[in-house]
Amino acid sequence: MAYVALYRQWRPQDFENLVGQKHISVTLKNAIVSGKIAHAYLFSGPRGTGKTSTAKILAKSLNCIHGPTPEPCNVCLNCQSINTGTSMDVFEIDAASNRGIDEIRELRETVKFAPVDGRYKVYIIDEVHMLTTEAFNALLKTLEEPPAHVVFILATTEAHKIPATIHSRCQRYDFRRIDAEAIEGRLTAVVQHEGLNVAPDALKLIASHADGGLRDALSILDQCTTMENGIITAEKVRQLLGLIGHEWVWSITEALAERDFKAVLMALGELIALGKEVRQILLEVALYMRSIMLFKAAPDIDSIELYGDDRNVLAKHGEQFKHDELIDMIKILNEGANDAKWAPEPRITAEMTLLSLCRRSAQADMANLLERIAILEEKVSGQSFPRIEPPIIKQVETVRPPTPVKPVVVQPVSPKSIEKVEVKQEISHEQPQTEPVVSSSSSSSDVKEIWDNVLKELVASGKRSVHACVSQGKLISLDDKQAIVQFAAAFPKERTEKEDYRIMIEKVLTQFCGKTVQLCCILGSAAVAPKAAALPPKEKPVTTAPPLEEEVHPALRQAIHMFGGKVIKKEEYKGD
Repeated sequence: MAYVALYRQWRPQDFENLVGQKHISVTLKNAIVSGKIAHAYLFSGPRGTGKTSTAKILAKSLNCIHGPTPEPCNVCLNCQSINTGTSMDVFEIDAASNRGIDEIRELRETVKFAPVDGRYKVYIIDEVHMLTTEAFNALLKTLEEPPAHVVFILATTEAHKIPATIHSRCQRYDFRRIDAEAIEGRLTAVVQHEGLNVAPDALKLIASHADGGLRDALSILDQCTTMENGIITAEKVRQLLGLIGHEWVWSITEALAERDFKAVLMALGELIALGKEVRQILLEVALYMRSIMLFKAAPDIDSIELYGDDRNVLAKHGEQFKHDELIDMIKILNEGANDAKWAPEPRITAEMTLLSLCRRSAQADMANLLERIAILEEKVSGQSFPRIEPPIIKQVETVRPPTPVKPVVVQPVSPKSIEKVEVKQEISHEQPQTEPVVSSSSSSSDVKEIWDNVLKELVASGKRSVHACVSQGKLISLDDKQAIVQFAAAFPKERTEKEDYRIMIEKVLTQFCGKTVQLCCILGSAAVAPKAAALPPKEKPVTTAPPLEEEVHPALRQAIHMFGGKVIKKEEYKGD
């Protein structure tokens, strides 16, 4: 007789042997006893948790000659035919290979016929989420109002892909992952019955690696039995599964704690030479870091499975890492494992990840150093000391805002005295507004340095849109109350003056100045128009009309009409 795999030999044949799903077995047994048998069931859950096995047990309970009964006998012809897959009343359909509308139409035609041997015709549709939309629509009406002798059992690992119209017509049962302790107990019973020589720590390793699936655990155990004769140890299981082992993980953790670059790279190279998968190395280190984090948070915890049961080693490594440090390391390891999955050369990704863990942020180191200094000072003097704060940049003092240029003064004239009229302009001899004004106590380089720091901080904090607008301006004055920024164009000036940009810039300025300052934006001033030249006699003057004649003084308008020239409008600075 051909060999039968262990997971097929040890498939549960009744509700009592259904492992880890007591909430489902009890509910179905009560429904059978009370006669409240639904016409459609939806079984959802991870792989290897007993969905198909439960469907067959339910089919036997309904068609057993002693039934409907919550305890099928597994002896009668109906139960035996269901176990062997030869029953004429139980149809097991694989939706992955029969997912079209034609197959569902054929099913709709067969449901009309009465059962051959049992009381019910049971249709078990496995991986039902693989059906097409058209197939689901064809199944919809039959599933809603099937004949009284038909029961549908839909099994899936992805219940979220089931249409709501199908889902609402079924009773849903969610299968849970089986805990490692229950899997280990089932494996122990199998080993004792089969007469296998397996070490307890090997069974525990298989149960933890099965990830909640009993079928996976039985398959691993079945594969281990084909290895060399003798006792099946945990080391052999690790070799079979490609695991790197606790000792290697501990040595890598020690090297990371000491930030020993050479030891980390040598350990990685030796593991790769032994044929270990790069991604598996990173995942197991991440699992151990997770165990250290949980052990530090709750040392007495027993319900959560930890990587490695040696609590002395966990306690030792827990003293070498801070909680925040462990969180950052787990994030880096997970990112490295994801990148290694798709990288053309996973070893490079693993080396970058482990070296990044050795070169952890200097900020964390500084915080640890300051904390250690505070503890030492308390031990020396017996009193607490305030936390050391980073130095604050010294405030830059500036002087008064720039003095605006005095306006042009033009006296009214009469047409009879054209030759005697002369336009007089009084121009201030002070420094023009286009040059930055710096206080006597600070140089222009100090103001420029502050402005450069503000722009760099905007880029570092991710405010690139603000930086693109503000960088077109120039800080020309800075004092205790105001920071004056000069722009050459109107758009960046107006955008910077809006509340959202202005608040961000004032916040950064306060960070570097040490005091709250208000932002004031101005446009760059144009050069003053030169003095009008005297026209030769009898030559008609060139007249240039001002842009807005209604805003020009009548005397100035008349002077422009007689002597020529143009009006240059200038914005004056208005201080607070």
